Amino acid sequence: MNIAPLRKPQADPHDAPIQRLGRLVEQLPGALYRIECEDGTWQCRRAASCLLRPEAGDTVLIAGPDRYHVYLIAVIDQANPGAARIEADGDLTLAAPAGGVRVESARFALDTAEADCRVDRLRYTGAVVEAMAARIRVVGQLCESVMDRLVHLSRSAFRLVEQTEQVRAGRIDYEAEGLARVHARQTVVTAQAVVKVDGQQIHMG
Repeated sequence: MNIAPLRKPQADPHDAPIQRLGRLVEQLPGALYRIECEDGTWQCRRAASCLLRPEAGDTVLIAGPDRYHVYLIAVIDQANPGAARIEADGDLTLAAPAGGVRVESARFALDTAEADCRVDRLRYTGAVVEAMAARIRVVGQLCESVMDRLVHLSRSAFRLVEQTEQVRAGRIDYEAEGLARVHARQTVVTAQAVVKVDGQQIHMG
């Protein structure tokens, strides 16, 4: 014979789902956060879905199936709305398989130890480009540059052309403080009007 209990067993309050709004006080060692709520202080980890890094003073939402499994779910209100940091413990990938990714900002800064960029076609439009590097190496099949003025300053320059080098200019002016040398198996110097050779000594032959 089955006997039905006259009273339902009282549920353990520790097994009840948890959902609280609180203020983040500080981040503790071990990736734990201390949050002050109306019913006391809670310590919990940040949920993987909460990519916005919580900061001290933020209003956050904590939730879990019971008081032993509580996580910081989201940042509801920032103490400093002017600064936000998206942060993940491991690798982070932004993907749009059927669309594109667009970044808009007044200022963009990239700080990393190593970067790999693979782009089939790159189009850049801007007003000023400044690059500072200890070493630059460019390898390609074709390089074209079109500009109104080109200025090149260097302590030493070396250029090696295996086949033909051609220069077409309205006026060419070469000046050397020391030695200027032109050497070839065959050298041709021509002019339509005047060819002038001037010096304290001229040696021919």
